[in-house]
Amino acid sequence: MGKARWIFAAGRGRLLALALAVTISGCGLFRPPLPDTIPVHHAAATEGFLHAGAAAVEITPDENLYMAGYDPHKRAIGVHDPLYARAVVLDRGGFRTALVVLDVIGLQGPDVAAIREGLPELPPEHVIVAATHTHGAPDTMGLWGWPPFIGGKDDAYMKKVIAGARAAILNASDALQPAVMASAAVPFDPEGILYNLRRRGFEDHRLTGVHIRAQEGGTIATVVEIGCHPEVLGPENRWITADYAHGVVTELERVLGGTGVYVSGALGGLVTPDVPRSDDWGEGGTFEEAEALGKRIAEIGIGMVRGFDRYEISPRLEVRHVPLYIENENFLYDLMRFTGVLDRTMYRGGYLRTEVNLWRWGALHLATVPGEITPDLGLRIKALSGDEPTLLVGLGNDELGYLLPEWDYDHPMYSYERTLCPNRNAGVRVLERLRDLSLLEELSP
Repeated sequence: MGKARWIFAAGRGRLLALALAVTISGCGLFRPPLPDTIPVHHAAATEGFLHAGAAAVEITPDENLYMAGYDPHKRAIGVHDPLYARAVVLDRGGFRTALVVLDVIGLQGPDVAAIREGLPELPPEHVIVAATHTHGAPDTMGLWGWPPFIGGKDDAYMKKVIAGARAAILNASDALQPAVMASAAVPFDPEGILYNLRRRGFEDHRLTGVHIRAQEGGTIATVVEIGCHPEVLGPENRWITADYAHGVVTELERVLGGTGVYVSGALGGLVTPDVPRSDDWGEGGTFEEAEALGKRIAEIGIGMVRGFDRYEISPRLEVRHVPLYIENENFLYDLMRFTGVLDRTMYRGGYLRTEVNLWRWGALHLATVPGEITPDLGLRIKALSGDEPTLLVGLGNDELGYLLPEWDYDHPMYSYERTLCPNRNAGVRVLERLRDLSLLEELSP
């Protein structure tokens, strides 16, 4: 959720009053029970050739709104580079899936549901909505306004974000054409790109990507994923920006054409850009450094694409989707729910509903995690697909905060992340549910 260093800065009396209100209002008797069953949605394409489309719709704010990440009460002073919703739609014989990635810090489940509603030929389970997690975008979570836990989201801007994401998906659907695709995971040297601030060396050192082109040869979309916080600019920045993600997609589109899409993978706990800083958070880097980092990441993806010598014309398209109920044991989440920041149902026993997804796009697996998962857990998720590449979609269809490994949950290095984690086993629950999905019998295309 970004580095909300202000969490414990509110006055003690105000917190005590809110705690009493949370206690009174949070009585489990008034909460809905957990469902008796948990349905699994599992479907696949069985015929036809691949058709694909892609589109980008701008979602840059028109006003100087509260900015997300770091400290609250910080309004933007202008726009450095535009923000976008970027969508890719794949269709095979009428079986359709969509991935849309937005240049925002994160979206909660209810906002994701609003984007998915009413999309023609796209059931909600066939749509993945993700965030790049840029720290240079407006507050779409409600955590960085003033006073804390009260007002950070702007209703008008949220409508623009939701409409932009839907428009990108619809435009990509309208642009469907015969296509082919290829995917891979390629290693890279992390020096000068990223490092794990908590556990040096525990990072995902592979870029996973997919290149989709028209049968005639022109690029439709290039999707790349690495696990790193888009936060080159640091806490002092007050300009709207997609951070280094802007440089990634700009370079992909300049060299390869089509629509570039950047996906943030296992960035939690805490993977950050390897740029000079005066201290852990420091004054941040420069826009030039952000663009250079983005270009360097794009060049890895471009090298991957240039190495492809075989494309699939009838790839497996498969969707596996299942709800996940995670028990909340974090008082701050109760507080945020009471103030309306955490805008979602709490079930009896203190459970929150989220979801995980495990898809197939040809040889590529796509696994969603509903928040910021640590690299050790992310690498375990990627290992579920064996030798085939997995594109890990961080902040996929939800943002529950940090998803930590139970075995290191109490370690002092995660003292900050624990304040924004639902419970000690949240990360492992996500891993286990994705493992369950991987065990489902695959349908033959």
